[in-house]
Amino acid sequence: MIGRDRMRKPIQTPPSDALIRSTMGDPKRLDALRRTALLDTQPEECFDRLTRLAAKLTEVPASFVTLVDHNRDFYKSTYGFGEPMASVRELKERSFCQYSITQERPLVLNDATQEPGFCDVPTVHSMGVRAYVGIPLVTQDGQIIGSFCAVDFKPKQWTQRDIDILSDLARSTMREIDLRRLIQESVSTNARLVEEMKKVNELNYQLEVLTTTDALTGVKNRRAFEDGLAQELALVERRSTPLSLLVVDVDHFKTVNDTHGHAAGDAVLQTIAALLTKGARSIDTVARIGGEEFAVILPSTDGASARVVAQRMREAVEQEPWPTAPVTISIGVATLLGLEKASSLFMRADNAMYQAKKTGRNRVVQA
Repeated sequence: MIGRDRMRKPIQTPPSDALIRSTMGDPKRLDALRRTALLDTQPEECFDRLTRLAAKLTEVPASFVTLVDHNRDFYKSTYGFGEPMASVRELKERSFCQYSITQERPLVLNDATQEPGFCDVPTVHSMGVRAYVGIPLVTQDGQIIGSFCAVDFKPKQWTQRDIDILSDLARSTMREIDLRRLIQESVSTNARLVEEMKKVNELNYQLEVLTTTDALTGVKNRRAFEDGLAQELALVERRSTPLSLLVVDVDHFKTVNDTHGHAAGDAVLQTIAALLTKGARSIDTVARIGGEEFAVILPSTDGASARVVAQRMREAVEQEPWPTAPVTISIGVATLLGLEKASSLFMRADNAMYQAKKTGRNRVVQA
């Protein structure tokens, strides 16, 4: 039996060009696609939530929902690609999605460059796609109108868990599509279907919150922090703006737990999370990244400004009227150097925080 952590990928033979052309041009399939009324429509949050979830839950940088027309791919939702796909949202050359609509099973590629027949797909070279999974979007009458896809720009060993997640999200996508079609076809059931869409959207939102929020403090969790830092680094490359990072640790937190109990310790973490959030801007990201450790991402912030923010946060914690005993924090500050990677930026901020603790705590040290 194959474990969920590894999936034995079947040998896949690419369909012929003739089969792809006939499938793309099939009148019944195109009629089912037209009845969705989704071609050339604007992005919608109900679909975008699903592609964001796909990327986060399978830990890949990009995912998308594709509707395959007779001569092109139309992207109803994209996550992680940026420009120009976010604006153009269509592709007229051969794509993996066109391969995937010729079969009802998932198309799974761990490294397209090593797959005969798939390595020449244009997006392998133009966009750097290496790993790909495409789950067919199948209507109730069996017509494949597109695919729900996840990609990586490096080789990836897809697991059965990845395939199960993407298959579930593909089914959610089809539910959204079916709801849209039914709303257009039946005015009499409009109110009920709108309510169903609200429920689906709320469930999707709750799923996203669960995957990105720390349950105790309500700020972002470590996964959301890492995703946010990666996105900010990508923005820095395009805009050449400064970026700073704070790593924050609660001083003598073990003593708080040992002396006053874990409930008091939880209350301390919640209060500190609230104080850090209050001292941050709306564009900043406050996250709990460990037991008593927090991080704050400061976009468009140079080293001097970041130190001012850190000092303000430290003073806010120190001046808080704590009900048990005084609580302080130590903060390490680092500002991005050139094309520095996220791991290096974090390490410098983390080392600065430990230096703050070694030199007396309740202070800010800049890397």
